[in-house]
Amino acid sequence: MDWTEHRSPAKVNLHLQVVGRRPDGYHELRTVFQTIDLEDRIELALGGRGVEIECRGAGLPFAEENLAVRAARLFASRWAPRLGIRLRLDKRIPVGGGLGGGSSNAATVLLALRERCGFPATREELWEAARSLGADVPYFLLGGAALGIGRGDELVPLPEPPLSRLWLAVPPLAIDTGRVFRSLPGLTEAPLAPSIRRLLGPQRRGPSPLGDFLGHNDLQATVFRLYPDVATVYDSLVAAGACWVSLSGSGACLVARFRGVRAGELARKAMPPGVELRPVFTLSRRAWLERWREGRG
Repeated sequence: MDWTEHRSPAKVNLHLQVVGRRPDGYHELRTVFQTIDLEDRIELALGGRGVEIECRGAGLPFAEENLAVRAARLFASRWAPRLGIRLRLDKRIPVGGGLGGGSSNAATVLLALRERCGFPATREELWEAARSLGADVPYFLLGGAALGIGRGDELVPLPEPPLSRLWLAVPPLAIDTGRVFRSLPGLTEAPLAPSIRRLLGPQRRGPSPLGDFLGHNDLQATVFRLYPDVATVYDSLVAAGACWVSLSGSGACLVARFRGVRAGELARKAMPPGVELRPVFTLSRRAWLERWREGRG
């Protein structure tokens, strides 16, 4: 079989505002996505019958629930009904960490199959398929810095900041996203956060406003109440000198900024037992596309 390898990047949420409740039962969001250089690797081959997957990594869902498998089956059902698909997933993005690993895997499979099969789906059709798989999946067809509205699946590309070092704290637990949203306090329609209005305002010449952007996550208080160990990690980062800390998505991972590399390295020693603190770098949309092209082979 002819195998190709593809990179499947993680994201962090630099801001997440819960604006209200939608008529369809979902929550209305305003969130700032940013791709980072932490990534899974997916190998793909065409042949055989049906969809099969081999996984390396802890905490992965059963094949029937795996978003990469669901994406492959959806693609085959719509555009290649007789196609057999083989997947190998090397899982490096923490599962249940709020980093979008499953959504990224699904988008990567859609993009890879579209290319391998000679582009049978238009870009608009691929986006519609991505939306049907999950709210975060369309973002990974875009990458870089973007504002997500609605369920997070309506996207506005944002001016991209220069390469930036962030620090990712990875607690040894997974968050139940559904439980978090069900546990949110009563909501009323909220105005758009001033920080988001600034991002969407007229862009003057000079650096992107995302370069010094310090967002907020409305899910944070609820997650800390349901999962006190995550709150402990947050407190440890603040005590270690982080100038900004925020939950990514619904967690459990937290993203932080420190004033200098040495401060971040010292903070590693202050983390609770079992918590990994690792440096990551932001990826621009162009860098993401370049890594995608390099990964095909």
